[in-house]
Amino acid sequence: MTQEQIAELQRTRQATDTITLLSPFRGVVQSVPVEQGKSVKVGDMLVEVADLSVVWVWADFYENELSMLQVGQKIAVTAKSYPGEKFDGTISLINPFIDETKRTAKVRIDIPNADLKLRPGMYVNAELAMNMGEALTVPVSAIMPTGTRNVVFVDKGEGKLEPRIVQLGAKYGEIYEVQSGLRENERVIASANFLIDAESKVQGALQDFEAAGNNH
Repeated sequence: MTQEQIAELQRTRQATDTITLLSPFRGVVQSVPVEQGKSVKVGDMLVEVADLSVVWVWADFYENELSMLQVGQKIAVTAKSYPGEKFDGTISLINPFIDETKRTAKVRIDIPNADLKLRPGMYVNAELAMNMGEALTVPVSAIMPTGTRNVVFVDKGEGKLEPRIVQLGAKYGEIYEVQSGLRENERVIASANFLIDAESKVQGALQDFEAAGNNH
């Protein structure tokens, strides 16, 4: 009961059959565990009220992305329910534990939700834009993994392809950073997995390429 209700009871000295219980904050009734006619005591939950003015988004980030994150960082969130609209959030918590299966960690993003557009249980996407500097990159589809090595096929013209072993850095969306093995402006085949349909052919091409290099 509020102080105003207590003061009114003191003033009138009249008991009533019903009492209005006011929520301490503006929210939405989520559940009503109590039933009509049931006796209640101190500590019993009568009504569950959710304060949706600020919502939490739990986002999964891969372990190699966690070094880019810090508490207080601004991050944009989008939802399929509101195409073209972005919600501004702030990272408030980075879970220090890694999911051993998915290799991800949970990150909590707090988002003001005055219009109550975002609702509990909705799926959203978190978009983090960062300047990672400049690097040589290739599409993920251009990379053909062969055991412990990664291969790309360089277009040498006239229908000739040259297999090239590359050292990869970080993966950003649909591109890989290339640390060595390629030079800027070299043309690579963007669908390596479709061009070579058997690993034996890849291994054979690599052996021919390496043998040619040793002969020089």
